[in-house]
Amino acid sequence: MGVSEREPLQSTAPRIWEASDQSGQTLGKVILAQVVEGGADIDISGLEFDFVRSIRVWDVRHYSHRERGRDDDCSESYNMRLGTYGLQGEFGWQRTTPAAAPQWVLPSRRCSSANWRRGVGVEWEDHEGNHGYEWVAY
Repeated sequence: MGVSEREPLQSTAPRIWEASDQSGQTLGKVILAQVVEGGADIDISGLEFDFVRSIRVWDVRHYSHRERGRDDDCSESYNMRLGTYGLQGEFGWQRTTPAAAPQWVLPSRRCSSANWRRGVGVEWEDHEGNHGYEWVAY
């Protein structure tokens, strides 16, 4: 199965730095890691790295929901992907649907002539569980 040919995920202990402000007050710890092909270069499977796995990338290449034809029928068309990080930081894409997208990705799914969207959005939860997101239309 090729398992013996793999290099270890972590050959040395991760570098942990303690961050402090100008007065010397400790602000927290910083764990230095980098993403390499196939995932992170250290073991990030622990709960303290859940913030990495919380990152979601919404790639909306095309979304529209508009009237088509003489009978005012509505037609929803889309090409969307969702990118997520796995247990060890490996990134992957999967197709997704408008129903799975949060409202900040698709603010409206109403049938109208002006309802279209294209862009990329990233959402995350920080180490304290606070949710955030950013949308870039193009």
